[in-house]
Amino acid sequence: MYKKCLFTLIFCLTAIVYSFAQNPNELDTVALKKAVLDTSSATGYKALLKKFNETPQYLYPNEGAIVYYGKLFQKGPNAFQNLFAKKPLEELAKGRKFAEMIPVGEALLKTNATDLKVLILLLASYIETKKETEIQLTKAKLQLLLKSVTLNGVGNSDTSTLKVTSIEDEYVLMDMLGLIGKSRTSKSKTRSVIDRWVVIRKDDPKEAAFFVEVLHPY
Repeated sequence: MYKKCLFTLIFCLTAIVYSFAQNPNELDTVALKKAVLDTSSATGYKALLKKFNETPQYLYPNEGAIVYYGKLFQKGPNAFQNLFAKKPLEELAKGRKFAEMIPVGEALLKTNATDLKVLILLLASYIETKKETEIQLTKAKLQLLLKSVTLNGVGNSDTSTLKVTSIEDEYVLMDMLGLIGKSRTSKSKTRSVIDRWVVIRKDDPKEAAFFVEVLHPY
């Protein structure tokens, strides 16, 4: 079910990536930290997070990047705690208990609004339970996040890495982009790990290199 929902997104989301692939920019961590510390203006993290939750279609990709990467500058559950917290949702998904998944997934988003796997599982639940408003809202969130991530690197070299905030997001984004990883080598940096993948596309068996950078919290 998770994979089926991903496949419904791949075509339109991949087109979004190609539209941003010509001019990737480096992630501005100084500006990100400033936005997270800014609690009063409309361009601060909290204000943008509220817009992301309510009207993501009105945010620009650079604003979406603040929402996605802003968690790097905030204290919260570590990666293992996040994975453990999602186990009940994943078990419900295996059982195709869509109605029961919704309150569990929505509660998880309150602690991590940009969790890609939770958003995709919720989208599948909304589709199955025919909640049209929630379907459109969740699609808009996923589209914005992919635009925002690819704004800061598209994965075609080790100087234009696709930057993510967790290993799980690495795998989810590769799925969203229609990529299948064949092999991986990793290189540690001061505040990140760069994974060099050999990948193929789901519609093209030709192998290519793909670079993903998993960022560590600041």
